[in-house]
This record gives sequence, C-alpha cells and structure tokens, in this order.
Amino acid sequence: MSHPDEEQDARLSRADVDDVADAAIGVDTRIFTTIKDTFLHTPRVVEAAYAGERDRYVPIIRLFLVLFGLQFAVIAFFDIPAGFSLDALARSGDDMVRAIDAWLAESGQPYAAVNASLENAAGLTTTLLVFLSSLPFVLLLKAYRPSRSYFGHVLAYLAPVNASFLALFLLMAIVALISLLPGIGEETEAALYIWAFVGSIIWNFVAAGWVIARFYGRSALAVGLQVSGLVLMVIPMFIIMMIGQYGIAEIVLQNKYDMSVIDLFRISAENAIESESP
Repeated sequence: MSHPDEEQDARLSRADVDDVADAAIGVDTRIFTTIKDTFLHTPRVVEAAYAGERDRYVPIIRLFLVLFGLQFAVIAFFDIPAGFSLDALARSGDDMVRAIDAWLAESGQPYAAVNASLENAAGLTTTLLVFLSSLPFVLLLKAYRPSRSYFGHVLAYLAPVNASFLALFLLMAIVALISLLPGIGEETEAALYIWAFVGSIIWNFVAAGWVIARFYGRSALAVGLQVSGLVLMVIPMFIIMMIGQYGIAEIVLQNKYDMSVIDLFRISAENAIESESP
C-alpha cells in the first residue's frame, strides 16, 4: 500500500480534472473526446459502452438527449419549421400558400392561431414519433445479431445518429457562412439547408456502416447487405413520421377548429388542376 505522503499520490488523474472542470465551469471534459470519436470513430464509442468504460466518454444516450434537444434550438435559430405546421407547408410554394388561404377562408379561422396549435401539437409529440420511427432500425439490428440485448442494439443505433447530429450542426454552420456571401438568395439558401440535412443523413449511414462492420458483419458482402437493409428502413421511418404528424394534425384541427387536413389538400389539388387546364 502506498503512503499518503508519496509523490505519486499527489498527481492529478483524469477523473480529478473532470471533477474540477465540472465543479468550476460545469463542463465535463469527456465531451470533447466524445464528440471527436463519435463523429470520426463511432465504433470506439460503442465498444467503450459495451465494455462499461464510463470514464472515457459521455454515455451515448445522454449525448443523444443533449443533441436531440440542441437540434430544435438550431432549427429555431435558423428559422426552419419543425414538424407539421402552416409555416412548413407554406414554404413548399405559392400554390400551397393560395390553398392555405382558401382553406382558412372556408373555415373563418386565423392563420396565426391554427399555425400555433399545429406547432404546439408537433412539439409535444415529436419525441414519441422519433421513438416509434426508430423501432424499425433497432428491430433490424436485433435480427442481425439476436444474441445481443435490445439495449446493446439501441446503443449501436444511437451512436451513428449522434454522429449525424454533429454533421448536421457542422453543415448548417457552413451554410450560414455561405449565406452571408453576396448574391445568395433565399431559394439558394433553402436548397443549401436541405442539402445539409441530406448530408447528415448520409453521414449517419456512413457511421452506421462502421458500426455494422465492427459489431455485426462477418464479411464485406454481409456488411454491404446489412447497411443496405438499414437504408431501406428509412421508408418505414418516414411512413411512421408522416402518418403520425398528419394524424396528430388532423386530431387537433378536428377537435379545436372543426377543420381537416384532407380539405386543405383537396383545395390544393383542385387549384393545381385548374391551373393546368386550358
């Protein structure tokens, strides 16, 4: 047993640094290593979680919750509509704007009130829809490796999602800088933001491919097929999200305003037919 006066007992450990930083400025110094390795070396974070190495990285689920909440702050900062709302629909073009105006005129409801109700409903149900839309991915991972626990598959799924969040924040920051350049119009800026989201999705599957190769696939062919399976799960994910968003919007509109999303799309379709007719 070492003596308390010996020199080695007075040396700072990594845990001591973390404790001091957390107490002084509220920063867990593991976050920097966690962000770097989540973004560039995703399997390392998953492997550490499987090994129970809690001192090395911020837990995957904790980081997900932080980034998930930060995502909405970033979206709000860049004035990007989240979820189903009139503002989101209006951004699809002038035809939809005219359809919304006609739809509201039929019911006599103000734009601001209806939009606020839809945004509030979307905000309250987004977490549930994200959970439900994640199930196809987790279930597929379970099919790939049945012997692993569901919790282990959740970690393998969330780590690449965290990487995609980080990619999204980076790409949106780049877009924000590009938008400051002269000659960048609103349409170009909107297109760049869309590509930022697309880029983050691509990075999600790149990181997922690394995780699959490390913990699931036994050959290059198997990894390719398994990653392809995850890509295909985007289809049920979007179906769940769309049904959930439109279903919740329909419930809110029916109960609060005696309106229907179906009527809005009917008016939009009628306007499109009229504009195309000679």
